Amino acid sequence: MTTNPILAEVDALPKLEAIIGALKCEQTGHIMEAILLYEESIFKLSHMAEAEPSRRQLCGKYLKMYEARARQLRDQVKGHLHSSRRLDHITIEQGARGRSYQRLLGPYLDDGVREAHLNEPHLTEPPHFRNLLNFLEVLVKNCRYLKYIRLTTRPDAVAPKNQLQMLQQMKDDLAGGNIQMNFQMDDSLHDRKIVLSSGVVIKIGRGLHYFEPAEGSYSLGLCDFDFRKCLATEVDIWKCRAFAKRLKDSEEDEYQPSKEDRSEAPATSSD
Repeated sequence: MTTNPILAEVDALPKLEAIIGALKCEQTGHIMEAILLYEESIFKLSHMAEAEPSRRQLCGKYLKMYEARARQLRDQVKGHLHSSRRLDHITIEQGARGRSYQRLLGPYLDDGVREAHLNEPHLTEPPHFRNLLNFLEVLVKNCRYLKYIRLTTRPDAVAPKNQLQMLQQMKDDLAGGNIQMNFQMDDSLHDRKIVLSSGVVIKIGRGLHYFEPAEGSYSLGLCDFDFRKCLATEVDIWKCRAFAKRLKDSEEDEYQPSKEDRSEAPATSSD
């Protein structure tokens, strides 16, 4: 692989791991994550230019470069989304069962997914985190070449430290399986959606939280969400051009999961 000339100069900008991450993500085809890391780099460079006048000229050079590249990638993604078509519309009725994440979303979670971006505004209560954890299990189990997960949520105004602790624990556990999870807070977040690098966009009216609470500590549905009763909601599934190229056979070995639990997990039905 040809060395990116920007990487050769990146030592001149210390403490900006996001820059290196953005460049590597773009080189490996992880476009969605690259955009967010470029934006993070732009934010940090702006602050560095203000705080360190001696680096202002160098920062200005890179700011223009990263702003232009991030804009190009955003336009590329927008172009893909503009040409999307709806694959399915699903109505989940109040009290329905058999709508676990595996059964509902499993058909769209496959080897073509290398990145997953999740917008879920509400992650504050224990049931919220259990729903997220169950979704992540399904995502990782189905998507063998998954490398990046980006979660955007609203900050918990009551217990922010607990929220960060729970998300950090999930991030650390995923890292043990060679999957990088980044999470960010957005006070204005409202839309709930899942965007996969394969070009699938999933919009669920209630986000991940369309299940009624388990009826008891030892009730069916505590672990297998197919037994859970659902709240009424609507699901739309869209498809556009993939945001990342599908791996070639010669590249697949490089993306093999590093955890035995991930690579040897039994297949589950998505009927």
